[in-house]
Amino acid sequence: MKRFIAFLLSAILLLPLCACFQEGALPDATQTHETEAPKNTQSPKNGKTIVVDAGHGGADGGAVGSNTGVTEASLNLAVAMLLKDELLMRGYDVIMTRTDEDALADTKLEDMHQRRDIINSQGVDAVICVHMNKFSDAAISGPMAFYYKETKEMEKFAKAILDGVCDSIGRPRRHANPGDYYLIRISEPPCVIVECGFLSNPDDEAALQTHEHQLLLVQGIANGLDAFLFGEGA
Repeated sequence: MKRFIAFLLSAILLLPLCACFQEGALPDATQTHETEAPKNTQSPKNGKTIVVDAGHGGADGGAVGSNTGVTEASLNLAVAMLLKDELLMRGYDVIMTRTDEDALADTKLEDMHQRRDIINSQGVDAVICVHMNKFSDAAISGPMAFYYKETKEMEKFAKAILDGVCDSIGRPRRHANPGDYYLIRISEPPCVIVECGFLSNPDDEAALQTHEHQLLLVQGIANGLDAFLFGEGA
């Protein structure tokens, strides 16, 4: 009986030691898991510099959504900022013409001149101008791309970007359009105006305001840029 009582007392005294050992082991295991280094998903630098131009800004709001009144300038900026992040992740260097709701200058003329100077900076490989569209016929929808007329390199660039966008958002591919807009006319690097959709079309207007659709747009633009510069997916 005395031996049994002694054994029982010894077992009781050992219980706190076992509990301390077990409790001490758990934080070590948890700490190892929590401090595990995150994976780096950013690609190495690819040596290319891209200007991303969010069209309009400030008092120049651009087109206005027919149903919701959303301004083109705010949507341009949202897509342009997402595009910057996507291109940085793919190894590009990115120069933004604007990063907030303001214009680059007090007048439209000076604003465009400042964009021109940024676009034609030394070392820029390509320029992507982000815009939204509007038309009198509300049935017209989908993305478009404009390049400066009679320039084969810009036509090739615009087609690659438009193919990428159409594929990404699940639209049939369409032809890029020639144009005589100021920035694509004066740009020294290949330059494209991407019209992401029509604010005059109810479906486009609703989709263009969603984060999910904006992500699809920028992934498509980035895929098109890869195809143009590196032949990837062409």
